Amino acid sequence: MKEYFKSYKFSGGYHLRLVFKDVIQQKLATMDVDQIVPIPVTDKTYAQRGFNQVVGWLEDLTFAELLECRYSNKKVQSQKNRQERLKTKQPFQLAVSQAYICNQKICLVDDIYTTGRTLRHAAQCLLDAGARDVTSITLAR
Repeated sequence: MKEYFKSYKFSGGYHLRLVFKDVIQQKLATMDVDQIVPIPVTDKTYAQRGFNQVVGWLEDLTFAELLECRYSNKKVQSQKNRQERLKTKQPFQLAVSQAYICNQKICLVDDIYTTGRTLRHAAQCLLDAGARDVTSITLAR
């Protein structure tokens, strides 16, 4: 998995989205949710990489980019140790009006679960905006 993510995320191997795309989409098809929401990347990361690796797996599905990153120039999660990750302040804000979120069952999709901090921040942002329930899936842990 380390080699996969190194090639996919950090070396621009966008074609590698296809390796796990079907697996992720099959799992999402079994979930009872109203919205599928990818964890966003910062503007800086998007500019460097040219894509959001999670969105690559969701290609051909209906999904909603309900969140955006508040900060674009902070140290990225992959460069932080466990203690730094756990101290991370809320990095997300709504990218849409609360009407898109109110009373919705939402599934967050992320690539790697390390400490869970990213998913907990994203879930809290959506719950605070009125989501009824937030669950998540990740490819790796």
